[in-house]
Amino acid sequence: MTEKAGMTLTDMLSTAREVLLTNGFSEASSYRLCGIDASNQGLYEDSYSLVAIVVFEAWSDLLREWTGAQAAFVDLISEHIERNESKTWDCYLLLWTPGLFPRDKSDEHQAIRYDTGRVRKLIASGAELQELGDVSTALLPLLPITERSDTTAEDSVLDRVPALLESNELPQSVIRAVVNAFHKRESLIEALHNFGKVQ
Repeated sequence: MTEKAGMTLTDMLSTAREVLLTNGFSEASSYRLCGIDASNQGLYEDSYSLVAIVVFEAWSDLLREWTGAQAAFVDLISEHIERNESKTWDCYLLLWTPGLFPRDKSDEHQAIRYDTGRVRKLIASGAELQELGDVSTALLPLLPITERSDTTAEDSVLDRVPALLESNELPQSVIRAVVNAFHKRESLIEALHNFGKVQ
């Protein structure tokens, strides 16, 4: 099965750009991955990381060309980022295609995904990138963690944890102490330690 999903390469890159810029990244417009068509790549950075997105028309193209994209990204990192910068440890290569990878190629897919020898790689294919909203999901590992503003303290999942987890080994009062510390952004370990002193 290799048919394409509904998104184009341009859709993927422009939506990724919008999501990343909204979440504190800036476009690294002075950088380019050599040997890769400029219309098939995007480079972004924040204070901590550098992200390269390379899109391919089909899964077979990704499989054939991902090592070249990785080599170009590593070269760019070597040339433009000082070795002692923390950013050198947080470089991500996103390899995306609207094509669906064949089931008989799942070993190759996993091999690329788990190859962290040079840079971290995040792969998404037509199975994960069917709609524009899926781009945000594919970018989640790179985005800052934010608290949802649509839940109140009364109906928060965290507030329901004590009742759900209560057992003989873990009293609700202990769980409540940890949840309260979490809400106050205090040390959870210290909350447990102080709880033990009170008992």
